[in-house]
Amino acid sequence: MFKFNFLAENREETDLSMTVNTIKKSETSIPEADGQEVEMSDDHFENAKQYRENRSPTSIIRGFELVDLKHVEQLITSGKAGEFESINTAIQMNSDVVKGVYEGGLKVWECTLDLLDYLDKEHVQFDTLTVLDLGCGAGLLGIHALRKGALAVDFQDYNDEVLSLCTIPNVILNNEDVKDKVKFFAGDWGSLNCKLQSYDIILTAETIYNPENYRKLIGIFEGTIKKNGVIYVATKHVYFGVGGNLYEFEKLLQQSGRWNTSICFCSNEGVKREILKITRSADHTN
Repeated sequence: MFKFNFLAENREETDLSMTVNTIKKSETSIPEADGQEVEMSDDHFENAKQYRENRSPTSIIRGFELVDLKHVEQLITSGKAGEFESINTAIQMNSDVVKGVYEGGLKVWECTLDLLDYLDKEHVQFDTLTVLDLGCGAGLLGIHALRKGALAVDFQDYNDEVLSLCTIPNVILNNEDVKDKVKFFAGDWGSLNCKLQSYDIILTAETIYNPENYRKLIGIFEGTIKKNGVIYVATKHVYFGVGGNLYEFEKLLQQSGRWNTSICFCSNEGVKREILKITRSADHTN
C-alpha cells in the first residue's frame, strides 16, 4: 500500500529507507514538465486559517508545524477525475517516485533532516540573504531560512500539486507574514533556469538519486548561484538500484573546473549520508 510518510522526531520509529524498493521508474517516455511559477493565493491563506480553526491534523518536525500528509492523501484520492493526476499515478503504482510524473515531493526524506541539523549546529547565517530551496517538497529548508531572517526564499518542486497542497500551506503555517518574501516554482530543472533569480544560498536534499538529471541540476547551480554564493547538497552516498551516487556527482562538478567541493558532514549510520558544500572556484567567480 502506498503511504506518504512524514518522518517523526524519533527516527527509530519511522521508515527511513530509500532503496530500489521505494524508487520505481516509469517505463514511459514523458516530456519534461515546463517551468512555471505557482502563485500564492488567498485560498491558500484561507485554507491555513481553517487548519488552525478546525484543528486539522498537523505534524511537528524539528519544531515546524506541517500539514499532515494523511490528510493531503485524502484530498488527493477524493478529488475530481483528472485532479491531482500526477500524484494519483504514483499512488496507483505504489511508488514514491515515478520518473517524469512525480518526484517524491510529498515525503520528508532523511537527508533533509541532516541538513536542517547541520544548518543549526553550524549557525549558518541567512539574515538578508536570498535562498533557493531546490526540490523543496514540504519546504522545511526554505522555512528554516525564513525563520533565520532570509530576505527572500524561492521554493521549487517538480510538481505544482506538491507546492499547492503541501509546500505553500506549510510556509503559511510557520510564517504568516511572508507573502512578499516567497515565490514558488514547479517544473523540470531544465526549463527553470530562465525563471529563477540569483541566490546567495541554495539548499537541496535527496536530489541526486537520478544521474540523468545531474547536468540539469548543475545547470541550475551555474545559472543561479551568486559568485560568492554557497550550495549545500544533502544526500545519501549511494542510491542503490537507481544509479545515483555522490562520487559521480562530485566528479562531474570537478571536471568542469568551475567548482570547489568539500564534505562538511558525514554519517555512517545505516546508508552512508553526507552533505556536500559547493562554491565557485576562484577562476570562475566573475
